[in-house]
Amino acid sequence: MNLFDLHPKPETLKGYDKRFQVPQLAYEEALRRAQGKYEEARRSPDLEPTIAKDPKTAYYYASSVLGYKRFPEGEKAIAKDPRQAYFYAAYVLEKRWPEGEKAIVKDPQTAYYYAKKILQERWPEAEPVIAKERWYADMYNNRFGAKI
Repeated sequence: MNLFDLHPKPETLKGYDKRFQVPQLAYEEALRRAQGKYEEARRSPDLEPTIAKDPKTAYYYASSVLGYKRFPEGEKAIAKDPRQAYFYAAYVLEKRWPEGEKAIVKDPQTAYYYAKKILQERWPEAEPVIAKERWYADMYNNRFGAKI
């Protein structure tokens, strides 16, 4: 929630001039600008450097503001978070994303779903991690005929 939106004169509040240095607030502003505009008018280049610093807001920007299009400026941050890296690979890139695999392979849930949706085959590098969560290990074994 953007508290500046709740104040009748937000410009009088401390920090108002620096609000777009916060990734979530920059994302909310970019989303607000994008609503009701055509695809080519959706980008907010002035806010992108701030948005690109945070994995979650960078992924949300790529999905909701850019309409599931690549956001190269945010990929470095997205690649550090297992969940956001998986979502980015699955729904934005719709293909294998080696840069994000370093994070994805650290989390049993995202590693399983990445193998299932993106790779569509066994992922030996992720098997030791997936094996740590019995639920995902069982689903992985059933899907791919593995024994982890």
